[in-house]
Amino acid sequence: MTQDKFESQERPGPWAFHLALCLLAPLFFFSFFLSVLAPLPILYLHSGTASRKQGRLWALAAIVLGCGLSLSIQGLGGSLGFLLMAGLPAFTMGELLMNRKGVEKSIAGGFFLTLGTTIFLGWLYFQQQTEPPLAILQRMIQVQVAVLQDQKLNQQSPLLVERLRSALEPLEKNPALILETVPGLVLTTLLLLCLLPTLVLIRWNPKGFLRRAGIGLDFLRKWRSPVWLAWPTLFCILFLLLESKPLSIVARNVIDPLLLIYFFQGLSILAYFLDSLRLRGPIRILFYGLGSMLTPWLMMSFGFFDLWFNFRGRLKAKKEKDNGP
Repeated sequence: MTQDKFESQERPGPWAFHLALCLLAPLFFFSFFLSVLAPLPILYLHSGTASRKQGRLWALAAIVLGCGLSLSIQGLGGSLGFLLMAGLPAFTMGELLMNRKGVEKSIAGGFFLTLGTTIFLGWLYFQQQTEPPLAILQRMIQVQVAVLQDQKLNQQSPLLVERLRSALEPLEKNPALILETVPGLVLTTLLLLCLLPTLVLIRWNPKGFLRRAGIGLDFLRKWRSPVWLAWPTLFCILFLLLESKPLSIVARNVIDPLLLIYFFQGLSILAYFLDSLRLRGPIRILFYGLGSMLTPWLMMSFGFFDLWFNFRGRLKAKKEKDNGP
């Protein structure tokens, strides 16, 4: 029995639940703190629905509905933003995952397609403007600083808002610094938009998603980043230490997404150790919270040096040695 025939015998989820997910995507997009999860509801509709045809149609419906709501609330810019930050990466990754292209290729496909489209639309936008690009970017940053000064937002998370504002204020005063920091921020944000929803879907595994996408049940705790990523990371660290422009500027922007990848590899190592200790429930969530919020650099270090130390392999060898022949 083929995969499509097997899927056709499964009943799709209730339409009311799927419609609620369609509305959840723009709700995430409008939220200051949840916007990075905007692709998740669409990706669930596409790849977490039992029927591939139904999933594709519901995902398209969510994109159209989200673009329409964004257009009515935030104008054309909001509609294009929703398409770029939610619809395009979610639908691209959903298609690749359901065609069993693998998690890494699916995330890379969504990331590079979204990045290329963003650069193209940005180029078209600046071509139609009479102001210099740096002046336009400075004005955009001034708007963001004004938003961060909103009293309600400060009450929600004053520490995070203060950090964001302190990072934006130097850019507001000196627009030339935008070229040294904004590209890295964009790369990291787009990578998060593709990484987080996919990882949530893998952890959730709705309606046999892992089986249908050809992903192993132990994928999250055994995942390793590609070996070749170590070379660009080392070069970025070298040029950051040497402060040799323009290579140091390139390194400053490329290092952030690379460290983000190693951060998730560190979380994968942590998941392997937690499984070995058979820790579940609140204790497991506590360790994830500590690793993510309090010791992110430790997680990045474990992920980067895993290439040489093979932490999971050492633990496995130790357990086999302790158990004996």
